[in-house]
Amino acid sequence: MSVLILCNRVVFSPQLNTYDIDTEGIRYMDTTSTLTSTSTPTPTPALTVDIIIEYQQKIVLIRRKNDPFRDDRALPGGFVEIGESMEDAAIREAKEETGLDIKIVRLVGVYSDPARDPRGHTVSACYLASGSGTLCAGTDAYGAELFDIDRIPKLAFDHIRMVSDAFGRFMTKEIGIVKSPVNYPVAVGSWDHVESEVVLEKQYTDALDGLDEFSHAMIIFFLHRAGVSGDVRMKTHPKGRADMPYIGIFALCTPRRPNPIGITVVEIVKRDGNRLIVKGLDAIDGTPVLDIKPYIPQSDGAGARVEVAEWVERLSEEA
Repeated sequence: MSVLILCNRVVFSPQLNTYDIDTEGIRYMDTTSTLTSTSTPTPTPALTVDIIIEYQQKIVLIRRKNDPFRDDRALPGGFVEIGESMEDAAIREAKEETGLDIKIVRLVGVYSDPARDPRGHTVSACYLASGSGTLCAGTDAYGAELFDIDRIPKLAFDHIRMVSDAFGRFMTKEIGIVKSPVNYPVAVGSWDHVESEVVLEKQYTDALDGLDEFSHAMIIFFLHRAGVSGDVRMKTHPKGRADMPYIGIFALCTPRRPNPIGITVVEIVKRDGNRLIVKGLDAIDGTPVLDIKPYIPQSDGAGARVEVAEWVERLSEEA
């Protein structure tokens, strides 16, 4: 039988993907003889933890103070220390980086892709937890912020996958926002003459090149103030009017949908750097933009013959 003796402190070196030991090596003592030998440890992945903390009905994200991904948002977390359980490490890291006390709800998953961390091979256990106390950034974080689950920004490492796995959601990325004079949809009778701006994040500026050769574009956006909670009703009346037919929501343009996503064909007024000025976009100020595509009648249009329901014509006559 052999007994593994760890002397002094063991520290993981991500750059080398190995463990630096404060003695000359790991000493193995063979208890069946008096032979004692010293050997070099075999490199193994480092253990880390990441925590999805639910706090005040939002998700806690930190701003990373150090490389890699300095200044990027990420989940709280860090390396597991010698003699520490994964759960204890999660509790400690959460307290150090956010100031919150957490209660672990469940294990979300184990993430072991060798390429997930540019410093070297790490294996992370991600936990879902509830937080309590006062939110305050510390140690490796210079900021701690709260985000709605549907407004999670770009995250470091593979953290966006962890969030997606935790809540069983297909995560999308916000590429910009709408700047509009309209703050509430009820304030507008018709959107045809409303001029607004689609302001993209700087990294997407070049992606607009060539779009100004088209007269119209399709804007895909997230209906962040649709007011959906709980189950979505599968059928309703258009405009909530009892004199209209009782039909399914997939035959309506209601914002209250299983996935509150809007798609609108707009007129392009002009492009200015990372800004696209458009007319006819039925999205209020601050709406997250998910994608932009050129409108091509040959592929996006339905041809000359288009039929609509009777109630649509009736509403058009009343407008």
